[in-house]
Amino acid sequence: MEASHVAGDLETVILTEEQILARVTALADELHRQYETRAPVLVGVLGGAATFTVDLARAYPGQVEIGWMALKSYTTGNRASGSVRLLKDLEVDIAGRDVVIVDGVIDTGLTMRWLISSLRQRDPASITVCALLRKPDTARFGDTPTFVGFDVGPGLIVGYGLDYQGQYRNLRCAAVLAAHAYA
Repeated sequence: MEASHVAGDLETVILTEEQILARVTALADELHRQYETRAPVLVGVLGGAATFTVDLARAYPGQVEIGWMALKSYTTGNRASGSVRLLKDLEVDIAGRDVVIVDGVIDTGLTMRWLISSLRQRDPASITVCALLRKPDTARFGDTPTFVGFDVGPGLIVGYGLDYQGQYRNLRCAAVLAAHAYA
């Protein structure tokens, strides 16, 4: 879907489809340089990272395997509570494998820290994080390498797989949703 189809719901387009796809290709190349001849497992975090995960895998110039996890993060008001529930577990055995956690957006970092901790218990050879977007003031993840497509400002971002109540995932760009669309 084009931004013009929902222009009244959007405050601003922050990234065009062309900008996103160019950066996804660059991220795939950066990851490939890190893993060289090894075939990492891309662990896509459903549902916001589905589009990004598939495009990243398609741009990756070597072999990858894709696995999926779905998590639910809980909030109190507009603040993250730190409580995470696993909705769909990874079906790929990652013991001894290089793992790249692929997420659409890192906001507070609480869910990502939980996920890194959970996956470390499965004895992977390594864990790396790759996020398309990172919000300001996001905590870093210790010694876990992190690849980021774009640092973005505050606001509810939709498009390119990211949604608000199931809507806007098919928006080709990334945009900040106008307050009246979710108030």
